[in-house]
Parts: sequence; structure tokens; C-alpha cells
Amino acid sequence: MEPRFGLFLSFMASLIVPMFGANLTCTVNFSSYICKHIANTSDLPVSIPVNIRKVTLFGTNTLDRYFPNGLFRNPTWANVSDLSILEFDSIVRIEEDFLHGLDNLKFLSISSCPELKDIHPNVFHSTPDLEALYLNDNPYLKLPVVEEALNDKLHKLKYISLIGIEAIGRHVLLGNNFVRALRTKNLTYIDLSGVKTIIIEHKDVQTLLSNVKYLNISYSTVLPTYVPEVPVDSYFRKIEFLDLTSCTSLGKYAINFEDLTISSVWFENIKYLFTQHLIDPYSRLKVNARYTFQNDVLRTLKVLDVSNNGITILNISFSGTYDFRALETLNISSNNLEYISPSLLSSFPSLKILDLSRNVLYKMQTMEDFSYLLSGNKNLEIIYLQRNYLSLVPSNLFSSNTKLRVIDLSDNELTYFNIDLHNTLDLTLIDLRKNRLKSMPAAFLGQVEQMYLHQTTAEANETFIKSILLNQIQDKNLISEKYKYGYNSSDNIMLREMLVTIPQYVMLNVLENPLICDCDTLDFVKWIVSTNIGIVNRTILTCKYNNKEELLNNAVMEMVSDSCRLVHHIFIAIASSVAITVSIFVLGFAINFRRRKARHLQDLEILKREILDDNTKFNFVVFLSYCSQDSHIVENFIHPSLNSFLKNTFNTKKDIVCTGAENFVPGMLIIEEIHRCINESLVIVPVITPAFLNSRWSLRECVDAIERHRQVVVLMKQHTDASGTFASIANVIGQYTRASWSYDEGNFVIRPSWNTICDGIIQTAIESFRYHINQHRNDEIELVGLVE
Repeated sequence: MEPRFGLFLSFMASLIVPMFGANLTCTVNFSSYICKHIANTSDLPVSIPVNIRKVTLFGTNTLDRYFPNGLFRNPTWANVSDLSILEFDSIVRIEEDFLHGLDNLKFLSISSCPELKDIHPNVFHSTPDLEALYLNDNPYLKLPVVEEALNDKLHKLKYISLIGIEAIGRHVLLGNNFVRALRTKNLTYIDLSGVKTIIIEHKDVQTLLSNVKYLNISYSTVLPTYVPEVPVDSYFRKIEFLDLTSCTSLGKYAINFEDLTISSVWFENIKYLFTQHLIDPYSRLKVNARYTFQNDVLRTLKVLDVSNNGITILNISFSGTYDFRALETLNISSNNLEYISPSLLSSFPSLKILDLSRNVLYKMQTMEDFSYLLSGNKNLEIIYLQRNYLSLVPSNLFSSNTKLRVIDLSDNELTYFNIDLHNTLDLTLIDLRKNRLKSMPAAFLGQVEQMYLHQTTAEANETFIKSILLNQIQDKNLISEKYKYGYNSSDNIMLREMLVTIPQYVMLNVLENPLICDCDTLDFVKWIVSTNIGIVNRTILTCKYNNKEELLNNAVMEMVSDSCRLVHHIFIAIASSVAITVSIFVLGFAINFRRRKARHLQDLEILKREILDDNTKFNFVVFLSYCSQDSHIVENFIHPSLNSFLKNTFNTKKDIVCTGAENFVPGMLIIEEIHRCINESLVIVPVITPAFLNSRWSLRECVDAIERHRQVVVLMKQHTDASGTFASIANVIGQYTRASWSYDEGNFVIRPSWNTICDGIIQTAIESFRYHINQHRNDEIELVGLVE
């Protein structure tokens, strides 16, 4: 009973620790124990709760200058494996027996102690199993003191971090003494970032780095002393993570090689390379070079960061033996980059994240190379292009990136945006914040709706992936923690996954744009208010109406609609006042009517020859779209009548009405057959019913036809409410006349008559055919111009 009673007393003692010190608080979180606001060393806990493995002690403006010996002698400290002592402002020395009693300690951090100068040479005799030592942000702690304390001790040490030590001194010499102190260790992790000046004696450091996987010398000035007989490329062969951010300044620089052969095996295992601020940002570095590789250099590289280096031109090509298929993240942001060759990016076929933000790529936006900049990156998922002063984006810029999920074009100068997104159906975020958009074209909005329809119906999207590329995201702090002692990478990554969360379905961000609400943009306003697509912060989105900033909502939409109707009525009134003048031209109109009728007959004959030609592009006049639940009505009443009237008009026995049931090829993908039938038809005739509006495939047929500039003639069942459907479909139903039909106890009635309906279909087919003929001619003219 006595041991249990002793443990009970220890536990009770730990609970009354908050009674000492005005603000002292100690908390237990599973196997962790944290004490904050320790005012002086007498407040340090003598004992801790049982089963604690990790302890963190935070100091304040401590009055004591030495840690007391024997603090950890209580048996409750024996199981602690992880101890952090942080922010003790007045401590200047660590005594010899300070760590006595921590028999199982593996991780020790004594950091952020601004007055710490001395560590007793024998302080680590009590912790022979220590694997990780962190002495970060102790500016008065000199490297020789650390070297003496480590010499011939801590033979299991693998991880050492000396961030910002000796900041008050002149320099840190990595040479004989440092290697001697660590020669019996098997170091895999070294962090010397923030050290003012590092002088490296290569011959000794080669031994030190022989097994290192993580090396961070960022924000340091490196002054190497070269030893020619030592092969430099052998130092870094095992390094996987190398951070050289701001480690030195090379001044103004330019590379204009015609050819450069690289056969070194430096960094043959490198995965993460960070070189931000490595070159003077005002250097205007121009790289026009051709590199020939002989040894698959950088074949394991996954993340490369060359941001903030003053690069203006990257025109690089590669030849020889090279393999960049491992590269998944490339950061070239903040470089004043005005040109980057598409061939360079095409050399990285596995690229998933590309950051080109904060450059001046507007200088190449009119070049053909810009249109094909991303054409070789089929696996790209995230592209950052914000703050490049872009005023236009080529329509085909993202047409090759079928896996794209995030496009960030925020903070640019775009006044118009209509890109081709037919191949990017998994896109879930289009960020156009802080541009100069006044509205958006209907063609682009229709594409966004098509993506949303795909995402909400495709089986592949039923499982929502909250985050992406967590191991490759360019947060180097997250990556570097994988190399720290005792770190469970998967747990911590999942804990921070919200940092890279993306939407489930497509979202559009148009905040901070000078949107206009008037008659010219009314369709866009209606779309924003009524669409099912996610609009970022829709409730605070504003537009300018009558020179005043208004919330873009139903109220302003109604005001714009009323104003436009008033303008329309005024126009009619003015038109009626000139009716007498118009009557003078009636005779002329009559003559023109005859001419138009003659032209209609001529166009009809041309259309007949096109439809009946065996080698025609258009095999059908009509693509009849309907829901399978309505197949009985369509197959018995609508399709026979429509097909019969059109065949009589075209004087043919050939079926010129296409349906999925009759014309889809068995064994093919449904979506491909939909596209084929729409492409081979001039007019789509949707049979609108409640079942049709609830069918994903029926809606998709309709949306695809609109996107392919096909004319639409609607056959709508009476009393069908289409107000809740997609805006593009609702606009067609609301703006154009339509036929209505009813079916009651076997009695089918349609208004107007089939003659009138077919006349309308033929007229729209002629218009559709005329449009495609003109489009074909324009394409030929453009091609001739390019050839010339």
C-alpha cells in the first residue's frame, strides 16, 4: 500500500501546483503535462502526475539565474521521455546535476532563454539515451560550450537543432571541434538556421554530413573554405531535405549558357529543396540555357522552391539522361518573372502544384507560348497565378489540365473571363477576387453549371476529399516536421489538413470586382442570385446600380428588371409615335419579305442536301431528348408524329430524328454518345416534364446542347414548374416560345399543331446550319491569316 500511497501524494502535489505563483497553471492532456507562467524556479513542479511522458515548462520574467539541482529526483519524473524548457528569461547557466533523475529522457529542448550562456560539460551524463537535443534561440550560447558538453557523450544522438545560437557573437566555425564533439553520433537531422555567419571547413564537415537527411542553414551567411582534394559532391548524397533560404547573397547574376553539361551526383536523394532569397532579388536574373544531364540529377526531387530570387526569364531546355517525374510542387513566386518557357514546365510531367504568383507574366500574355504554358502538365491540380497584372487569359490556357481542381487568378486586371473548361470537370475553386470584372458571359456560366452537374451526379465525387497533396504542399514547416524526433507525420498532417481544404463542388469567388447591375448584365445578375453554384460570400457580394453600391440580391435584381421593362415600354411608345413613318416602308418590307421567302426556300434546299448527303457532318435535323420515365408518351405520340412530318418535308425515308433509344451505340460511354448525337444534330427538342427536370442525364443533354450552340425547341408538359432548374435551361424556357402538350387517359393533345411546330424546327435548323457554316468560314479565314 505504501508505493500507491506515495504515488497518490505525488498526484495531489501536482494538483496544488497552481497555488504557487500568481498566474501559474499546470494542465494534463493525456500523457502530456504543461505548466505555464512559471515566475521563478521555486515554482517548478517537484513531482508530476503518474504516467506522464511529455512535459513542457514555460517561464516568464524569471528572477533566478540558475536552475536548481535535483529538481527531477522525484520518481514521477523517471518515465518522462520528452522535456521542453522554454522562455526562462533570466537563466544564465545549466548546472551539472540539473537533469539527474530523467533516466528515460530521449528528447530535450532548452530554448528561447535570452540570457543562457553556459552549460556544464557534464550535464548530459544523466541522460545517456538522449536522441534529440534542441537548443534554439539562445543568442548568447556559444558553439564551443555546446561542443564541450557533447564531446564523448550522447552516443545515441540523431537530431540536433541550434537555431539562432551565438547571434551576439561574430561567427560559428563548423570545423574540427564540432566534428570531434559529434563524431560518435549518427546524426540524421541538423538545423543551424538563423546563425549569423557559418564558416565551413569542408574536410571535417564531410564526415559530419555523411548520414544527414535533413539540413537547414537558412537565414545564415555561409563562408566556405574549399579543400580541393575532397570531392564536394559526396557531402550531400544522403540529404533529402535542404533549406538554403537566404543563406547567402550572390549579388547580380545572369546565366546565358548555350549548353552546360551536368554530370555531378550532388543531391542524388534530395526530395525537398528550398532556395528562396538565395540570389539578390534586384539581380534581374535571366536564365537562357540548355542543360545536358549524364547522371539523372535530381531524379528524386518532389518539392522545389526558387521564389524571391529576382528571376525575370526562365528559358531552359534539357537533354541527355534526366528524369523529373518525381517533382510535384514547384514554387517560382515573387520573382518578377516575365517569361517562362512551356518546354521547361513540360519537363515536369507529374507536377501537381505550380505557384507562379506575384510575378509580371502580363508581359507574355499576348504571346502564343502563354496559351500553351501548361499544356504539358496533365496532372496539374493547383495553379496559382494571382498578382501577375494579367488583363486577359487565353481561352485554352487550362484545356489540357483535366485534373485541375483550383485556379487562383485573384488580384489581377481581368475585365473579361471566358475560358474553356470542358476538360476540367473536377475543378472546385475558381478564384477571381480583386479583378476588374463587371459581369461574366453566359457561355462561361454555362460551363460552370455543367461542371456542377457533373460533380453532383458522378459516382467518383460521392466521397468528398477534404484535402489534397498533404505530403507535398509547399509549407516547408509541415514537411520538415517529418524529420524531427518522435514525429508521427500522418497524425500531425491530418490535424492540420484544414490548411489546404478545398470545396466539395465548384465554387466561384468574384468578390472585390466592380460588378454592374443594369440591363446589359441582367442575365448575369439573375444567374448570381438564383444559381445552385457556390458563390463565395454571396450574401455580401455587391454591384453598382444607379451609381450606388448595392447588395447583389433578389431586391436589386427586381429593381433592375423593373427598370429594364420600363425602358422597353418607353421604347415601344417612341416606336408607335413613328408608326406613320414606318408605314411608308411597308411596300419595301413586302418586297424584302418575298426575297426572304425565296432565300428561305433556297436555304431549305441546301439543308436538305446536307442532311441527305451520306458524307454529311449533320445526320439528323433533331435530337429528341427525354427522360426514360416518359418513354411511353414519346415513343407512341411525339416521336412518330415529329419524324413523319419532317420526313415528308424533306421527302426522304431516312430517319432524321435522333433518340438515345434508337441511336446510342451499345457498349459506349453514355456521355460520349450524348456528345456524338448532339454534334450530328442541328436542333435539340427536349420533352420537358417533372421527371426530365429530375434526371441528371436529361439535364446534361440539354446543357451540352446549349454549350454547343445548338438551337432548342421546347415541348413542355402543361403545369410543369421549371423555376428551380439550372439558370441556362430556365432562360431558354422563359425567353423562347414553346409547344405545350398534355396526356390524359390515353388522350394526347399538343398546341400548336405539328405543322407549326415542324415549321419552327426547320427554321431554327436553318439558322443553326447557317451559324456553323459562318463559323467554319471564319476558322478558314483565321487559318489563312496565320499561314500568310
